[in-house]
Amino acid sequence: MIKKLLGKWNDIKLKNKLLMAFVILVLVPMFLIFVLSYTSLKNSTLSKFTIYNQVLFENATEEIQNFLDELNSIKYDFIMDDGLISDIGKTFARYTDPQDSFLYTNILTKLSQYISTKEIVQSVQIVNKSKEIYFFSKLQGDVPYENDRQIKEGFFDEIVKQEGKYVNGGYDKNRGVYVVGCELFSRDKIQPVAEMIVSFSLDFLKDVIEKYHLTEGGFYVADRSSNQVIFKTTDKFESIIEKLILKDETKLIPKSIFFEETIPDLNWELIYIVSESSLLNNFSYTKRLLILSFSFLAIFAILFLIFISENITAPITRLIYQMRNLEHSKLKSNIKIVRKDEIGDLLNSFYQMVKRIDELVIRVYEEEIARKNAEINLLHMQLNPHFLYNTLDTINALAELGRCKDVSVVAVSLAKFLRSNMAINKSTISLADEIKQIEHYLTIMKIRFSGKLSYRIVYSQEEVLKAEVPRHLLLPLVENSVVHGFKNKNRDAKILIRARKVENRLKLEVVDNGCGIELAKIEKIKNASNDGIGIPNIIKRLKLLYKEDFDFEIKSKVGFWTKIIIQLPWDKVVKKEEKENVHSFDSGR
Repeated sequence: MIKKLLGKWNDIKLKNKLLMAFVILVLVPMFLIFVLSYTSLKNSTLSKFTIYNQVLFENATEEIQNFLDELNSIKYDFIMDDGLISDIGKTFARYTDPQDSFLYTNILTKLSQYISTKEIVQSVQIVNKSKEIYFFSKLQGDVPYENDRQIKEGFFDEIVKQEGKYVNGGYDKNRGVYVVGCELFSRDKIQPVAEMIVSFSLDFLKDVIEKYHLTEGGFYVADRSSNQVIFKTTDKFESIIEKLILKDETKLIPKSIFFEETIPDLNWELIYIVSESSLLNNFSYTKRLLILSFSFLAIFAILFLIFISENITAPITRLIYQMRNLEHSKLKSNIKIVRKDEIGDLLNSFYQMVKRIDELVIRVYEEEIARKNAEINLLHMQLNPHFLYNTLDTINALAELGRCKDVSVVAVSLAKFLRSNMAINKSTISLADEIKQIEHYLTIMKIRFSGKLSYRIVYSQEEVLKAEVPRHLLLPLVENSVVHGFKNKNRDAKILIRARKVENRLKLEVVDNGCGIELAKIEKIKNASNDGIGIPNIIKRLKLLYKEDFDFEIKSKVGFWTKIIIQLPWDKVVKKEEKENVHSFDSGR
């Protein structure tokens, strides 16, 4: 057993052995100390802030109770006022307009006096046994309830049953008030006089919550008579509140603390829920201090391990890395070794060998580039005599016909063509320069065809003109349309040249309405192994420049038209994007 363990230990790399020893002897003890310290301080802090929030909640509950005492106060104010109770019990039905009666005015005056001293009460409505309504509200335009269906079905009957105790009518969303009601008795509590409906705003709850800083959690007020939440500061603890109202506390979500108090007079339950994470916000300084201390010690230990690892294992690791890179030709020979020990001698010998191999690879690569450029230039030189021969043939034909003016135009166009051709010593040119050379050539051909030839050059974005394309990419295609496509066409010969950017490709099209090409001949023309100087030449140059990352397609309908489509990779023909625009060249319409 011990031999097997030693054998496995010997198979582990040196760097991993150092790492394992570092973790076991340094990091694990440090981590355990940190966890124990953090847990102890966290529990202590959580207990402290739980007690603090409980005291705040109890104080807030006491102040809410003081506000709600206004409801009992206004009830006893009415009961203790024998004159008011007596007047409410009277009837003014004999009056045509009740509001003109002194009795009605006197009752409303007393109502306003009592209500004005109450902070949360918004309105009071009294309905005597004769169903006469006395109503006063602090809000202008407020109206009394006409029946109990506007509050809660059977509300008045429930008031009568409770015999002086307040009955909850619920929250009126339309008026934004909470409604309660009770029966008014005479002072001796023998004779019921009327039903009183009190409406009060719940805004005072927000003031109390802010005053006692109970904003980190959720504050809820539940009506126990209907098991409904009538006030809440957040929806975050909705699921917990439902379980608390139903007294299903065994299924509460963990990591949350709640406090409960009841308001007996209204059968309300006040609940405050706060998550442990909110209570521990003030623990962040101690937490940061612990993390900072642990981090400092861990960083110091890691730096020490890095020093040991770099000094012992890093040179061997770099040597292995370079040997592996040697297989993939990823060589680095510009590394200086300052060590004088055996590892240093080994590294020096290896890097000298790498440097020599790197020099040989660079030499072979440069020779390959030179061969490729020479082949491109050779293929390009095949094109110029071809164009020149056809143009001189056209000038000769014009001279024989005695068209001296046209000979001059053709000669000038030929000069411009040759001048632009000689001024460019690169294998690629901008698409704009390629179009200029095509226009020089087509100017000559239009004269040759005596106005029977027209052409149109269209490009959809201005940026395509700056694309770098192979020299003489489109000109041989245009020449083929003129020489072969229009061979038997006596009039209305048309050529369309279109350039546009399609997604990440540069799409070039040359379309003519000539005689077309048969399918079998298309396949023969596209065979790039052919040594011709037209389309085979273009395909071969495209392969040299773009390898297989291009498309060359010939479409044709015999007797009607031919279309040649070339697509090049956009990232290889442009260096930067320009603003898109739409332009077009039109000529010979």
